[in-house]
Amino acid sequence: MSFVNWIFLLGGFAVVGPVIAHMLAKPRYRRVLFTMLRFLHAGQTESQSRRKLRDLLILLLRCAIIVLIAMLFARPILHTRRGPEEGRSVYYLGLDNSMSMAYSDGSGSYFGKLVDSAVDYIRSADDESMFNICTLGSGDWASDLSKEQALAEVKGLRIGAVSTNISEFFSALKAARGREHSGDIASVFVVSDFTPNTLKQLIGVEETAAVENVDYKLITSSKPINNAAIVDAGVNSIADGKLTMNVTVVNYGQIEQNRRLTAKTGTSKSTSIDTNLSANQGRTYQIQIDTGFGGEEHLFLPVELSLSAGDGLKEDDTFYVGVSLPARKSTNVLLVDKGGGEVFLLRTALNALSRANSYETLNLKQVLTNDLTLSDLKWADVIVCSAIAEYLGETAGGLKDFVREGGRVVFFVTEEPSSEAAKRLWDEGVLAAIPRRFFRERAYLEPRPCNEQSLGIDNVAAKVLTNYRVDRIVLTGYFDCEQHPGSSCLWRLQNGFGFVYLKRLDSGSSVFVNTSVDDSLGALTKSNASVAFCRYLLGQTSQIGEYCFGCDERVMLPAYDMKAASDGRKQFWVETCDGRKRRAALAESLLVVSDSDGIGWVKTLSKPIRYAGVNLPKGETDMTKPVVDEVAKIMHRMFTPDRRQDTAAAELLPEKKQRPVWKMFAWIIILLLLIEPAVANRLRR
Repeated sequence: MSFVNWIFLLGGFAVVGPVIAHMLAKPRYRRVLFTMLRFLHAGQTESQSRRKLRDLLILLLRCAIIVLIAMLFARPILHTRRGPEEGRSVYYLGLDNSMSMAYSDGSGSYFGKLVDSAVDYIRSADDESMFNICTLGSGDWASDLSKEQALAEVKGLRIGAVSTNISEFFSALKAARGREHSGDIASVFVVSDFTPNTLKQLIGVEETAAVENVDYKLITSSKPINNAAIVDAGVNSIADGKLTMNVTVVNYGQIEQNRRLTAKTGTSKSTSIDTNLSANQGRTYQIQIDTGFGGEEHLFLPVELSLSAGDGLKEDDTFYVGVSLPARKSTNVLLVDKGGGEVFLLRTALNALSRANSYETLNLKQVLTNDLTLSDLKWADVIVCSAIAEYLGETAGGLKDFVREGGRVVFFVTEEPSSEAAKRLWDEGVLAAIPRRFFRERAYLEPRPCNEQSLGIDNVAAKVLTNYRVDRIVLTGYFDCEQHPGSSCLWRLQNGFGFVYLKRLDSGSSVFVNTSVDDSLGALTKSNASVAFCRYLLGQTSQIGEYCFGCDERVMLPAYDMKAASDGRKQFWVETCDGRKRRAALAESLLVVSDSDGIGWVKTLSKPIRYAGVNLPKGETDMTKPVVDEVAKIMHRMFTPDRRQDTAAAELLPEKKQRPVWKMFAWIIILLLLIEPAVANRLRR
């Protein structure tokens, strides 16, 4: 026997107290006038014998109680020899509670069958077994459960609006196996519908886990799958107050789908349209809804798209998307060049951008660097400089005031910028980065910005740029730049050098681009990405915005018009999909909500009201039946037989196993506490 907290054994010395009290508690006699002294002496002898026996027993009982209490706090452990084949059975259950398990074929839901299979499996195990249960959708673990606790845990499981995550189950299983005793017998039991999304994750697992027994249960229907889902939606156009949306509907089953598609926002509801899809077919439909929007002020709409009932899974028949309809806006863009026609390509891209956006008009004006005046600065909202020319250094103070009042300056560089002008702009805090050493060599952009959600740039355009494969656009020269202490690098080259830098100054901003505005240092402004890149540099867009997220993503609500009215606050209240209030942190121009709590709407509780739709992850309800042999191969590849049992029998035969015995000591103490008053009262008689 050993003790976990042996220091508590020192408490056993407290028995000295009862011993000392016993020694000091001598009986005191008083004189009594009595004539029959012979009978008095005999009674006194008999009473002293009874008292001594009683006091000794009480002393022993009290000392035993004190010693046992000390041993109880020391947590005794009994060591016994472990037999060569003796080991504990440990079970690891991976139970799929993702949304696809809500599918029902009329004979019951997939999830109900999962619970029944898990209950039968647990009941077939030994009573002394230990269970560890992981929900594959949420990734939550319930560890070290007894048989009764495991049954209660399984019966209390619920389906979550999440996708299966096999990797978390697998990594946690491997970590737990590393902590186990070598003699334990581990068994794995996985229950899932093994949808294509799940199988894709299983195939991506390259490592293996060593266990003794592997079992799995494929939950599927004997009938043809009957399920259609709305998987995506986006705004097509808006005209005369009517919003047209493109809605993608997919038939994930083997039964032909003839359903009605409807759009709703507030009290307005669209005319339903028919959708006809063959087995495993997807199609995009256009649906129109009246918004009453005239374009004179900003409007935010929660649009709910839904299919009529008629399949085995209703949760994916509704799609939520928040639509932002901006007020019409006019932006004055001043192009400043040295007179060599450097801004021709940029001007062409800006004209195309202005024609493409019905909500924002770009008014373009071009001046020479030496002709730049104060009136030009007052007219402009955005200034684009084709080079850091010498004269810009003389207007550094005016440019600083322009930025502080809410303007934006974009600096491109040539091969030989003016170092004096750059230094003056740097000192005024207008230049986000200062070019130092020039490299005449090829370089390529990273495929996407460092941060696609940054205040001061168009976040929608940042996502669009990734579709143009900008990482294939070659730059023929670049600078090693020193970043201003108050700026941030938004985009980098693949060699690690900065490409786009941003510096905020009061309500305005300054952007530095580490290439030329023409094609002298690269083909960026000649590429098909030039229009999107101009939108990226100009700042917050005035185009229609769409805000919909998967429930496994962070929800980000637009808050560019909340920052000024926040009064220094960094947190706001929002309502999540389950109707609860939660805090959302203000991060630059976005309200970030870490957990949406389901599918539905996330909205702000303070004005202006903003909506974000939260939907199921794409592909989660693809109910395509898996090939049974393929599932078997994947499962047996992931889980290999554990050879540790043979090693344990050969090398660890004399090993001892530990059994805590604190319960036994606790019951003995309780028993002695009941005996002690009984002995004391009995022997007094």
